[in-house]
Amino acid sequence: MTGRLLNRMKLSLVAVVTFSLGCGVTSDRNTDGAPAAAAAAAPGQFSGRVTNADGSRITLPGVRFSIAINGITAVGENNRFPVSVGADGTFSLKLPRGMFYPPYGTITFPFEGKNYVADLDPVNPGEGTRNSAGGIVQNFVWRITGPKPRALNPDINNATHWFGITVPLLFQPYRSDNQQVMRPLPDGSSIVWTLRPTSKLIDGSEAKLLSIKRRWSEMASPSMDALNDLPPTNYEVSGVATLPDGSTKLLLLQDMDDRKYKPTSRLVLAPYANGGTVYTLPAMIMWVVP
Repeated sequence: MTGRLLNRMKLSLVAVVTFSLGCGVTSDRNTDGAPAAAAAAAPGQFSGRVTNADGSRITLPGVRFSIAINGITAVGENNRFPVSVGADGTFSLKLPRGMFYPPYGTITFPFEGKNYVADLDPVNPGEGTRNSAGGIVQNFVWRITGPKPRALNPDINNATHWFGITVPLLFQPYRSDNQQVMRPLPDGSSIVWTLRPTSKLIDGSEAKLLSIKRRWSEMASPSMDALNDLPPTNYEVSGVATLPDGSTKLLLLQDMDDRKYKPTSRLVLAPYANGGTVYTLPAMIMWVVP
């Protein structure tokens, strides 16, 4: 009887440990399964490493990092301490004695002749204020797609849950270019959106052709939809609707340059004009049924 009870206690302990790892509280891996960049805590040092989402070194030419930590030193001064990042993505800085807040970082990167700024994702950011005496380690990851850490139950229809870009899709009941009233698709129709990349992804990797299917219901989603968590790059977008009777229609999309409706529309990324820590600003796709 005692042996059975001991075995049950062991099984319960295993279940608790497995749950903790699944929540990312005690795991030493990033949320996408890639090994986290390891760094040992050195007394009085703020250290870490910046990597891609798969744990590899960021090699994109022209990239700049901004890593810093704020804290209150032992003499009562509230200071910000920036740190330089090496070519291999590692950094280390001697800190004064004191209590320090969670570090933060950004990456500035070029894309198609323009500069962008994005937040870096801190790996396992569960710790709060920390004492510099024991050393502070914080690794960062540049994520361009995937769920954000605070999205406990990521919803593909919620743009705030994802690192990738969001492309709003807006049905137009009225065409301003020829002053025509447009009928919506009948309920039960579906749309396949095709996004053909016209450049590499913002991290320099190769982009892939995307095909995304959406159900259409005028009552459930009146005229508005969005494609979320798209790998950031420039795309040529087209859409084909399949009606309940099985017939298909090629949708017409508004061209952002001349405002006319055409079979394809260009999606060109651009940084926000006001600078700061921002990502990308894709255009809205407006469409009609011919």
